Amino acid sequence: MKLRTLMLGAAASFAMAPMAMAERGSDGTVNIIYWQAPSILNPFLSGGTKDVESASLVIEPLARYNETGEMVPFLASEIPTVANGGVSEDLTQITWKIAPGLLWSDGTPLTSADVKFTAEYCMHPEGGCAQLAFFDGVESVETVDDLTVKVTFSEPKPNPYGPFVGGQSPIIQAAQFADCLGAKAPECTEANFSPIGTGPFVVDDFRPNDVIQMSANPNYRDPAKPAFAKVNFKGGGDANGAGRSVLETGEFDYAWNLQLAPDVIAKMEEAGKGKAIAGFGPLVERLEMNMTNPSPDLPAET
Repeated sequence: MKLRTLMLGAAASFAMAPMAMAERGSDGTVNIIYWQAPSILNPFLSGGTKDVESASLVIEPLARYNETGEMVPFLASEIPTVANGGVSEDLTQITWKIAPGLLWSDGTPLTSADVKFTAEYCMHPEGGCAQLAFFDGVESVETVDDLTVKVTFSEPKPNPYGPFVGGQSPIIQAAQFADCLGAKAPECTEANFSPIGTGPFVVDDFRPNDVIQMSANPNYRDPAKPAFAKVNFKGGGDANGAGRSVLETGEFDYAWNLQLAPDVIAKMEEAGKGKAIAGFGPLVERLEMNMTNPSPDLPAET
């Protein structure tokens, strides 16, 4: 069954198999277009949403947020809290438990050493990690055992869910990035363009600012996922062209960040190949602060 939808600024088409018959790759190929083309698959070297989202199909964090803004475990077995003992009462430590049995796409096990290495990679003094703010206040990252990692902060951290949480702070494989620390990070083209991951897909080919071809990860933890066997992730063009390629021509199944007027999108929908939807999640691009004082007792110019 083919279902096409357009997200307010994004267009989507998904092929879905009946739930009872779901199996990895059963829905064939999904074609995605981002008119702002991905240029790298390492979020630690780019703050662009296009790069973070494309990389999230391959590399994953310990936890992330769902469409309602709720934090959910991904590579972790649970979300650490003060109540379950995962966060210290003085809020200076958080201990993550990695779910057992997780494998990298090359078949090797994911361990706490990879988590610790990820912190060392981003926090390296000679590096230029785009996501360094996620590690603000981190004093140390320790491997308690193969599946447990403890993060200690230099002072109480009311929100200790910065490191290793969300698509901007995923876990990278220590073995693949071992020689990519500090100033060497941008030089590791193979790792940055084709990271070994724990996510549902592996990179087959990546042409920056053009196209990414992916296939289902044979070592993914859920044997019924991903539903798609292949991903064709195309970049380039403009918002109008991306919208038309989904809603009017059906060439692509999903387009993102269209930034088109409602009447333009409505006109495209008339072709009957897709539908526009609004997806409001936890993503905040920026906050604008009104610094004026609205008091009527003040002069108008203030």
